Amino acid sequence: MNTSTHPLGTLIETDVLVIGSGASGCGAALGAREQGLRVLLMDKGKLESSGCIGGGNDHYMAILDEEGVAHDAAEDLIKFYAKPLNGWTPAMLRNGWYAHMRPMLEKLEAAGVKFGRTPDGRYLRTQGFGQPGTWWVHIANGMTIKRVMARIVRESGADVLDRVMAVKILTDGGKACGALGWNVSTGEFYIIRAKTVVSAQGRSATRGTDNSTHNPYNVWMYPYNTSAGVVLGYDAGAAVTELDTYQRATMLPGQP
Repeated sequence: MNTSTHPLGTLIETDVLVIGSGASGCGAALGAREQGLRVLLMDKGKLESSGCIGGGNDHYMAILDEEGVAHDAAEDLIKFYAKPLNGWTPAMLRNGWYAHMRPMLEKLEAAGVKFGRTPDGRYLRTQGFGQPGTWWVHIANGMTIKRVMARIVRESGADVLDRVMAVKILTDGGKACGALGWNVSTGEFYIIRAKTVVSAQGRSATRGTDNSTHNPYNVWMYPYNTSAGVVLGYDAGAAVTELDTYQRATMLPGQP
């Protein structure tokens, strides 16, 4: 990335800006790096512990097309998830999610994540969340999975801005061209210029720290989440789906 001084703070120029360094953000950064692009990954937390899996995870969802296993093909994923209200098309599911399930699984395993195996050498998988197939691969050392992902991202050559919260996505002619960021530790401001902006901020976060008990929160929607990530994309002109059907809400002062 190219860095210079700006009257408002530090100016950074890059090819791809990824806002949010959780699992999705890490995947987006790796995909862009594999195409030879300069990537800047920015998050209000630290890469090694940011996102919903920052505290660990014990399973990984994957359609693997294993012989003799029911409901283990792309068509099963599409049938289950391509619903009228969620905005996911068959092409999005096949070319996006499904196409990256096995490659990312293999990348994580090669980096040291220990996935469960059956006596015959297959991945140990079980069924859950109302899905028709055994899509969940067991993880033995899931508490360290985010640190493994962070190592993969840093070794890829992606630039990382830890503890910098995006406060606005910048646009030019209706196209996202960067963002404004604020370092939550130092108070420093950043202006990022990018050819492409990827918002991977998610709808929720399961880790927040330093509450009144001095223990981390471990809930789906912790008290400091105001859905600002959704608002940033919406304010920049992106379409927002599922807010009225997903049973998630922001916390407004004075509202029940």
